[in-house]
Amino acid sequence: MTRTKTLPDKDRGRPAPKRPELGIRIVSAALLAAVALAAVIVSPWSLLVLAIFAGAILAWEWGKLVREEGFDTVALIHAIGIAIIAVLVVLKRFDLAFIALVIACCAIWLASQAKHVWWSLAGFLATALPIAAMLWLRGDPAYGVPAVLYVLVVAAVTDTSAYALGRLIGGPKLAPYISPNKTWSGFVAGAVAPALAGYAFALGLGGTSALALALIALGLALACQMGDLAESAVKRHFGVKDMSGLIPGHGGLFDRIDGLLLAAFVAGLIALREAANPGQGLLIW
Repeated sequence: MTRTKTLPDKDRGRPAPKRPELGIRIVSAALLAAVALAAVIVSPWSLLVLAIFAGAILAWEWGKLVREEGFDTVALIHAIGIAIIAVLVVLKRFDLAFIALVIACCAIWLASQAKHVWWSLAGFLATALPIAAMLWLRGDPAYGVPAVLYVLVVAAVTDTSAYALGRLIGGPKLAPYISPNKTWSGFVAGAVAPALAGYAFALGLGGTSALALALIALGLALACQMGDLAESAVKRHFGVKDMSGLIPGHGGLFDRIDGLLLAAFVAGLIALREAANPGQGLLIW
């Protein structure tokens, strides 16, 4: 992770890449998607293992970003906190999960230096809450699998359509100071395509309103794009291009799932309408 005072505009003053960046992104995303799909479908416990592993990577990347320390004491608390909360959510001990969340926040507060404390807490909450939401959705015995798949499909379609069509169509920049490569055409494509995917998902699922799932997909897609922009703003603040170099074509795990994290949190809020059966609360209208 290279730090600079400002992030370079990748489209300015640089020769065209030797390898097709879109193809690399698609291959990397496909491999990650295969792992995620297997974890979701097999059981809540397989998703739990993936969540704990992902939580540790996210803690490490956030530590590198805000404290330039990588896996330091705060990152260890961050990772352990996510693991404990995730296990308790799968066990449906939501009371203990909340207590663990509060304890982890207090521990991060005490272990962080004054100039890092708010950023460290923000990183923990931005990862722990979405991970808990996804595991909570998966815990619905009837609609857990389709609910998580729905969120994953919307996030994947949002990311791919916004990137591909934004590059293809071009046009005015969406937020040139925050993320110089994002365009309004990509933003619109990243909203319309997921809405269509949500409509199709509802038709395949049956027993629900296709219009409702299209509108929810639109909302989740907007959350994905806001999450992406928020992460870009944070990286610009700290003067880095990527959170890490773990994933070819994407950078770090945070760079790949920044939108998914916020979308998962929003999906969890929507699912509260049927707290006993969150998958149903998200999908059945």
